[in-house]
Amino acid sequence: MARTRQQKEIIALVVLVVAAALVWYGYFGRGRTSASGFLRRGPYVPIDAVNYKKIFVGLSEAQNTEYKPSGRNIFIAGPAPVAAAAASAAPVEPAHENQAAMPPPEVPAPVLKMKFFGVGTLPASGPRRAFLLDGEEVRIVTEGDTLLNTIRITHIGNDRIEYEDINTGKKNSNNLEMPPPA
Repeated sequence: MARTRQQKEIIALVVLVVAAALVWYGYFGRGRTSASGFLRRGPYVPIDAVNYKKIFVGLSEAQNTEYKPSGRNIFIAGPAPVAAAAASAAPVEPAHENQAAMPPPEVPAPVLKMKFFGVGTLPASGPRRAFLLDGEEVRIVTEGDTLLNTIRITHIGNDRIEYEDINTGKKNSNNLEMPPPA
C-alpha cells in the first residue's frame, strides 16, 4: 500500500519526537552523580589520620638528602662519556685572567662581479644609468637599485660606480672598463 506524502511526514515527525525524548532522558532523566562517577551514601566521615610519624620521617629523609652530581649531562641521552668522568676528577687549572677577547674577523669589502662598461641618461635631466655586463647579459641600473639581493648602487660617476653591501654597510667601487674589441 502506497503512503501519501502527509502520512510520510507524520511518520518522520513521530520518529523525531521519539529521538528527542530519548536524548532528553539521556541528559536529564537520570539521577545526579558526583564527579568521580559514583555517589557516596550517608554523612561525610573524615579519614583517620592521627599517626603523622610516618609522614614526618619521610619528610626529614627527603630534606636531609644531598645532591651528588655524577658528571652526566641530563639533557643528552645516553651514558656519560668515560673521558669526561676522568677529567672531572682531575684538578682544573684556572683560566688566565688577562686573556683579551679576540675581535671578530674583519668583513671583506663587497665585490661586484659584473663589468662596468658605460654610463648614460635617457631624458635630458633624468637619472644616470650604468651599464653592467654580467657574462653575456647586459644590466641597466640606476642609483638605489639592488643587485644580487645584497649590493645597492650608491653613486654612478663618469668613470666609477660606487656600491655598498646592504648587510654589512661596507662600501666599494669599480672603475669603468672598456669591453674587448669585437
